[in-house]
Formats: sequence, structure tokens, C-alpha cells
Amino acid sequence: MTDARKTVLITGCTPGGIGHALALEFQKQGARVFATARRTEVLEDLRAKGMEVLALDVTSDESVRAAAASLRELTGGKLDVLVNNAGRMYTMAALDADIPHAEAIFNTNVFGPMRTVREFGPMVVAARGKIVNNAANAAHIPMPLHGVYGATKAAVLSFGDSLRLEMKPFGVEVITLLTGGVTTPGYSNERTTDIPTDSLYASVYPKVDKVILDGSSGAMPAEEYARKVVSTVMKPGAPKWFWVGSNSTVVWVLSTLLPRWLQDNIVSGMWGLSSLTPEKK
Repeated sequence: MTDARKTVLITGCTPGGIGHALALEFQKQGARVFATARRTEVLEDLRAKGMEVLALDVTSDESVRAAAASLRELTGGKLDVLVNNAGRMYTMAALDADIPHAEAIFNTNVFGPMRTVREFGPMVVAARGKIVNNAANAAHIPMPLHGVYGATKAAVLSFGDSLRLEMKPFGVEVITLLTGGVTTPGYSNERTTDIPTDSLYASVYPKVDKVILDGSSGAMPAEEYARKVVSTVMKPGAPKWFWVGSNSTVVWVLSTLLPRWLQDNIVSGMWGLSSLTPEKK
């Protein structure tokens, strides 16, 4: 008997993260879920719930191609929803950033979705389905000491906008999630480490850690985030951008209604950069 459920593949489904919550919610809403992670053993709880799991490392061409080949066999070459969720965070000032580490962040956050779209995209086209890319509020508003991370998410946003136009003739919808604060280990454990001893921002990093911790305490629970996202993605005519997560409304207001100079002043004060301004003599 043919399985009539919508097929959904999600990258980055490690327990405790956004992808894990999305997998549970998509299944709850009746989808056939393919949960992925670099190591499938971390997905045993999802397998036990009836989901199918695949090994998928978005930083590896070979891994993405192998996962796509497996999915083609399992679904007959169609995929209704591809969710590019896997990602990494990085908190470091531009003058202090480790370039190889920054390159690794780009490899996951930017080239990862590019790889999956290239390999899984034809299956989404065959299903006239949807591609969901997880960007972040940082793609729209400057976040001090998050330049590398913000640059990756801005790239995802731009990539999604172009992809939306490319996919439209084939009946494929492209949705970009502008994700705010969500309660996950990656969010609450995002602390500054390996700070150079001579950093010009040494006095600011503790303030940054405090802002992150304060934000994590008020972040949207991952389960609530997943409900909002899945309900939006599964309905016809989903929006091209979906603002979701704590502080998303605030960021939307800052980035769309306020002049840039006022945005900069607000954000600089919030993150402690104002204290670095030399006194005028």
C-alpha cells in the first residue's frame, strides 16, 4: 500500500535542538519524517517513535549525496518538505575571530543548505513541495560580536530569496525562518571562549554573556516554536519569511521601522559597546 503521508526531511535533529522538536511536531501533524544527524545513534529516541533516520553531515558532499540516494529509494524520488535546520553559532568580535573556525561555521550554515538543495532539490521539484531554510534575526539586524554568525544567516536569507524565484516556475515554495530566541542547548550554552588576552573587547565579553543568558531565560520553548513553524509550513501559501521565536517582533520593528543610526545606538548600548568609546578631551 502506498504511503500517502507528506514526506519531510530535517537536518540537524540532535536531541534538545530545534530540529528534534520539529521532527516530533511534523510527525504529530501526520507527516512521514526522515530525521538526520551526523551520527544516527543520537536519534534512537526518534527511531523508537517510528521515524526513519539517516546519517547526514551537511559539511560533506559525499554524505549529502549518500543520504539523497537513500531517500530516493525510500520515497520513490519525491520529497514534500526539505528543512535546512542544521547550524552552528559563534560569538566573537571580528578582530578576535579565528578564521578557520569561521570557515567551519560558513561550511555548516551556508554551504550545508546549498549542498542539500542541490541533492534533494530535484525530489522536492518532483513533489511540487517546499524548502524551508532556517535563518535568524541576526540576518536582519547587526549583532555585535556575532558578525560571523550574522553573515552566515544573511547569506542564508539571500540564498533563500534567490532560490524562491528559481523554484517558483516548478511549483516549489521556499520559506525562510527568521528565528529569534528558542530554548535549546545551543542557545543557552553559547558562551564566549578562547578570547585573546589582548582583546580590545575584553570588558565587553562578560556583558555579551549576560545578554545571552538573559535571553535564554526568556526564550520560546522549542516545542512551541516547532508548533508555530510546522503549522505555518504545512498550510498552503506559506509566507516567504516567517518571523518566529522570542524577540522576533522587536527585531522586526527595529529592522523595518527605525532608521539605521537609531538601531545602531540601541544595539550598541544593549551589548555594552558604548562603554568602549573614548572620552572627548
